Amino acid sequence: MFTTGSKFLIGASVVAVLSAVIYGIGQGGVMGTVGLSSAAVGLIGLTTLNLFLRDSNVFADDEAPVESSAAAQYAPSASVWPLGFAFASVVMAVGLVSYQPILVIGLIALLAAGTEWTVQAWSERASGDVEHNAAVRSRLSNPLEYPVGSIIAAGVVIYGFSRVMLWLSKTNTVVAFAVLATVVVAVAFVLSFGRKIKTGAMGGILAVGAIAMIAAGTLTGLDGERDIPVFETTAIWQEEGILHAEKYAEGAEKGKHPAELICESPEAFPEADKKASQTVAAKSGTFQVFLRENGSLDYDVPGNLPEGSDAITLIRSNPSNVIFRNESNEEARLTLDLGTETFEVEEGEETIGIEARNQVCTTLIEPGAAQIFTLEVDQPSFAFADVENPNGDGGDGFYFFVPGIEAATLQVIVP
Repeated sequence: MFTTGSKFLIGASVVAVLSAVIYGIGQGGVMGTVGLSSAAVGLIGLTTLNLFLRDSNVFADDEAPVESSAAAQYAPSASVWPLGFAFASVVMAVGLVSYQPILVIGLIALLAAGTEWTVQAWSERASGDVEHNAAVRSRLSNPLEYPVGSIIAAGVVIYGFSRVMLWLSKTNTVVAFAVLATVVVAVAFVLSFGRKIKTGAMGGILAVGAIAMIAAGTLTGLDGERDIPVFETTAIWQEEGILHAEKYAEGAEKGKHPAELICESPEAFPEADKKASQTVAAKSGTFQVFLRENGSLDYDVPGNLPEGSDAITLIRSNPSNVIFRNESNEEARLTLDLGTETFEVEEGEETIGIEARNQVCTTLIEPGAAQIFTLEVDQPSFAFADVENPNGDGGDGFYFFVPGIEAATLQVIVP
């Protein structure tokens, strides 16, 4: 049996088809034929749909269709997961063209949002009872989403916060911490004494703050970390003077540092000798080298001193802790000369070997101060038996010496 609407649409469809045929044959007009044909197709589609729906006829005294119809069912609850899924996709796209950690963060957020969205959609079809559906979702998701979500959220925020802190200068980092701490305390004070805030509003505030931190971390991470200067040690200065001699000489001419290599200079170098350690705690198993008031070097070793020995013996290929105590009236540094060594320097496509003195030294320390440094000598001293040491007493092998004091030399024997 055809419904009233179906009869009307069927008649309109037949009229449209006949009109298109008659107009096309009689007039031969293209535009009119196309228009009538389009109307016929549209009416046929509506007729088919209405035949399936049967005008949605429901009798006034029939309660079953009223309760079971789509309009009578509860509407799905609002969900934030589609927005989170879209946001995570954008983060992944940014990470693909910029910074790998951002890609990883976006992928984790995408998986989390997609899983939550799927579970919520599934639970809403569990039954017609809203409370039962919510209980089903909670029973499935809560054991996982609370701990995992907390870890992910904290990790993302902490990582974004670290990028911001590393991007700021050393002074601005302290200021940013102080300002942020003040804001947190102020907001907490207002919330504790103000009117009760709904859970949804609080969640929205936290979400906005997290998104702002992630965005700030992304931007600062792309811009890069601030320049963190490398702490200049005596080893860095020594290597710079040997491997980059021309640049080193230019710096000396401009007065940035003394002209000599640091281990052969009695003068103070910037950064390396500035605020260097001047004291040493009591330690066992250490060698001690003393610069006496008369300018000579004396030594003390763990255990009993060998009788009649005027040289200090260090164990080869083992770390040796040496304490240098300055008992003179001038600033001084202790240098250990270990013969010569070949350093490789790249010049264009070629690698050139430069032979230079192999030296390690302490920083410049004040009178009455002490400093410890660790040595590890991997060659025996007799390997340089035929090589004269210009920093010794005219002999060969290894020597401790103090730059600027000719008498301050001490032979070192490494078996």
